[in-house]
Amino acid sequence: MRARSKDTVRTQVTGKVRSSRGVLPDRSRAEEHDRGRESGAVLILALVYIIVIGLVVTALLSWTTNDLDNTKHFNAASETRYAVSSTMTTAIESVRYSPLESPVPTKNVPTGWEECWAPTSGTVSSLTIDGYTVDVYCNTVEDVTQAATRTVTFDACLNTFSAVSCEANPLLTAVAVFDDYPEGGGIILSEQCNLEGAPCGEGESLTSWIWA
Repeated sequence: MRARSKDTVRTQVTGKVRSSRGVLPDRSRAEEHDRGRESGAVLILALVYIIVIGLVVTALLSWTTNDLDNTKHFNAASETRYAVSSTMTTAIESVRYSPLESPVPTKNVPTGWEECWAPTSGTVSSLTIDGYTVDVYCNTVEDVTQAATRTVTFDACLNTFSAVSCEANPLLTAVAVFDDYPEGGGIILSEQCNLEGAPCGEGESLTSWIWA
């Protein structure tokens, strides 16, 4: 029998194997295997991290977009309310001091819906504020013998609404009561204050201000 070489004996005793790079211990092979597994785990963690970051960024972008849209709508709504409120206030003050002439006021009978101040054209009292045109219609109940001389209901809408639609679905409704007698009383009126040459709107009480 052929004698074994010293290298073969050494390999069996020490547990070493030969490779193209030389002789490597079994422990080194295990360490390389572990490093390979660790590298794979790191790649998986990196992939998970990238996915999580992507989801977070997407959520933030969606939230930011929604927030910008909400801000835009909120600003538009605020501008509309401001325009409607300002036009309503103008109508109330106009009717207080300069009511439209009603030569033969009928006691406690509504005049029906009409303009609130003498418009420059047409029959609609309107103002344009910040690009929003608002129409206001008035309905007056009058009793010239009482301190609560005139009770006026105001309806305000954007001018995209017709008069009938505005009366049915106003954006803002207000009710104001005007006292056309000076403090301490005075001569009993027989007709509307401005037709008798008397001052109108000595007193005012806003009894209702309701948004749709």
